[in-house]
Amino acid sequence: MKPVSNTRVIVVLVILLLFFPLLGYSADHRSFAIIGDTGIGVNDLHYRTFLQKIESEGIDLIVHTGDVIDKPGSQGEWKRFLEITGNKPTVLISLGNHDINTVKSLKVYENLTGRTPYFTFAMNETQVIVLCTELPGEWSRITGKQLAWLSAELAKPFRYRFVFLHRPLFPAIYYMGASLDKFEQDRNLLHALFIRHHVNMVVAGHEHLYNRTIRDGIAYIISGGGGARLHAFTEEQGGFFHYIIAKRNKEGYVLRVYDFEGKVRDEFEIKNEVRNG
Repeated sequence: MKPVSNTRVIVVLVILLLFFPLLGYSADHRSFAIIGDTGIGVNDLHYRTFLQKIESEGIDLIVHTGDVIDKPGSQGEWKRFLEITGNKPTVLISLGNHDINTVKSLKVYENLTGRTPYFTFAMNETQVIVLCTELPGEWSRITGKQLAWLSAELAKPFRYRFVFLHRPLFPAIYYMGASLDKFEQDRNLLHALFIRHHVNMVVAGHEHLYNRTIRDGIAYIISGGGGARLHAFTEEQGGFFHYIIAKRNKEGYVLRVYDFEGKVRDEFEIKNEVRNG
């Protein structure tokens, strides 16, 4: 019998520590960080800087809005991401089109992480829902079994509801007509579902920029500035590399958008309102 290499053992341990704590679907995290479109495999400098920043703030929960890697299904790029991330933070990933684009690439992700493409994560009175806009045959829409599952999850009682997905419902500039707005009726039904169940915030990536709008009381955020080539032409259009820190306080959550020089580019609050399904 051949001995197991040290590298393989390390990768397996990192995977277990990163993803298997989520199997209980519950944790006591109070603060978390958001990043999207890191493009590991092309550029990992920004992601490494991000990890240093959140560690210095004592944050150990990351929500990634997708396009973690560059080449869909690349085991090498996934393993590089896991090795860079290390075993300290818990990572929730909303898969993007650079992460999966076929059944085979989805299987690579599932086999490496032991995760399903969509799931929930509870933090006491906060519900985090991670959706997948890239399911093979269901690109750019939330439909079928996933939609039925989402409806059931939203019926559960939580005070705060945060939804994460890769393609935005309401793209800002670059992907208009190629995101969830491609199927406008399905998009509108999804938005109505979020309204009905008092979703506080919906965060997407896909567009490599930052954007925040409010629609029917819901904060719609696009956070895709984690390292991949920017799409927007100017900083006023959101064309800057960034990440988000969400911190809990007595009134709710305060979210600050930082560029990689440490400057706060935007700040907003999610207020402490009782929200039952």
